[in-house]
Amino acid sequence: MKKQILIFGITLIFITTGLSGCTQQDSSSDQSTDQITLHVTESIQTILAKTETMESMYYEIISSINMPQFGTQTAMIKIWQKKPYLKAQTTSTVNGITNTIMVIQRPEGIYNYDYEEGKYVLTTDNTSFVASLQYFDNEMIKTYLNNQTSTNFETEIIDGKKATIIQYTPPDGGNLMTIKIWIWNEKGVPLKATIDMKMEEITMMMDFIFSNYSFSEIPDSTFSVI
Repeated sequence: MKKQILIFGITLIFITTGLSGCTQQDSSSDQSTDQITLHVTESIQTILAKTETMESMYYEIISSINMPQFGTQTAMIKIWQKKPYLKAQTTSTVNGITNTIMVIQRPEGIYNYDYEEGKYVLTTDNTSFVASLQYFDNEMIKTYLNNQTSTNFETEIIDGKKATIIQYTPPDGGNLMTIKIWIWNEKGVPLKATIDMKMEEITMMMDFIFSNYSFSEIPDSTFSVI
């Protein structure tokens, strides 16, 4: 039940804020998928391990959420990650109104930017977009790999980049969600992902395109909440 409440909370956040990606020149933007299936020549464990030495990472996400009851919405997302910190900026336009939500995740908790107070405020709300990033986390994927026996993963070429395709149901999520991720073989990070979620009266399909990766050092001041 707790998991269902969390998922439903994430659903509500997506409805009100949407999802999408931002601008910056990089070869992973404007991605097109070549429908060519290849054989994996490198183990998925080796591919995922490539992120373990990354100190900092910036990327952008173009995402859309489709729900028959509410239609399709999109938003623009920027992500800054530097363990143990994460910052997410989500900009969406709904009914002609543009809304930007900024969240910083720190060891002591999650902060939302309060525009009325003009500062970040510690919150107990765990239904922000940050919560959904766990499903693309390499540790979550490794958990899935440890619980299955198949090692025959297919690959596709996305905008000239070789990606290994992984599909799983979160171990503690019952049969509510199916996650499909295209992992960039060279870097071990997502290039594309989908989340298909079905609850009692809610069907939702989310599509994510990851682009404009940068692995340069991110200053700690980026994650300041003061």
